[in-house]
Parts: sequence; C-alpha cells; structure tokens
Amino acid sequence: MLGRQAFAQGIASGAFGVVQPDIAKWGGISGAWQVIQNIRAQGLRYCPHFLGAGIGLMASAHVLAAAGGDGLLEVDANDNALRSLLAPPLAQVRDGCITLDALPGIGVEPDLEALASACARAN
Repeated sequence: MLGRQAFAQGIASGAFGVVQPDIAKWGGISGAWQVIQNIRAQGLRYCPHFLGAGIGLMASAHVLAAAGGDGLLEVDANDNALRSLLAPPLAQVRDGCITLDALPGIGVEPDLEALASACARAN
C-alpha cells in the first residue's frame, strides 16, 4: 500500500486491525501523521514499520509515542551496528519497553568512534 489515498481505502475497508506505515519510505513524519490519525480515529492499532538504522527507528518510536494508543514498535532482533550504535535507548529494553528522552529531538547521539570501529571490522 502506498500513499495517503491507498491507506485511507485500506483503513476504510475494515480488513485491517493493525496498520504499519513506514515514515521513512513515504511522506516522512508530517506526511504520515494524517494517516496515523486516521488509523487511531478508526480504532485500529498503529504499529510503525521500520527495519533499518537507529535514527529512523528512534524517529518511529517518537511518532508512536506521540500517536498514543496500544501500538508496538517493530524492532529487528538481528545484530545491526547502525541500530545499536545510533539508537542507544533501544539497547535498554526492560519488560519489552524503552524509555524515550523528554529532551528535544529524537534522542540520538551517535558514538562515532564505536561506529567507525564497527565499520572497520566489517571491511
């Protein structure tokens, strides 16, 4: 499914209980926000889909927190230095939950030294 109209049709169809727009693949946060509000207004579960590096995943976590509801954040369990080194809060999962920082931004302060070391080992 791609685009606001396609999501609106899918939501209206009643075929879905969970809808997973990926903010990194279309529309960004502001583009997806209307879709997310429609998902929530229809009583559906919003669970952001994002499998990749930590910055996009942290952005997805913050959007999920802002949207409210009972949605879940999909996190790939495979080793991924671009996730673990760029999204430290995801390394601190307790009872299936992470705590997001209340400071401005998405809470990503990359450890560039560790990232460079991981990249060197990979090559």
